[in-house]
Amino acid sequence: MKPFVVTLAFADGIPGKEVSEAQQAFLAKLHSEGTLMLSGPFNDGAGGMAILRCDSLEQARNIYQESPVIRSGVATADVREWNVVWGSIPR
Repeated sequence: MKPFVVTLAFADGIPGKEVSEAQQAFLAKLHSEGTLMLSGPFNDGAGGMAILRCDSLEQARNIYQESPVIRSGVATADVREWNVVWGSIPR
C-alpha cells in the first residue's frame, strides 16, 4: 500500500456542526480500518489534510468522494500519491 495526501479546501469557512460530526465519524471509520493514518484541520480554518494508505490513486480518490464535506459541497479535495523520502508512516 502507498501513502496518499488529501488536501481539503473549504468553500465558505469551517463546515457546520452536522457536516463536521459526519466527517469525524467518516474519518474514525477509515482510521479503524487502517486506511487513514493522520488527519486534521489547518489552523487558519481554510481546510485540512489527511494521509491515507491505499493501493492506488483511484482508490484514494474514490474513498474521499464519500467524505461528508465533499458530498455536501462544503469542500473540495485534491488527492495525490506521496513519495515519502524521510521518515516513516506507522503501519
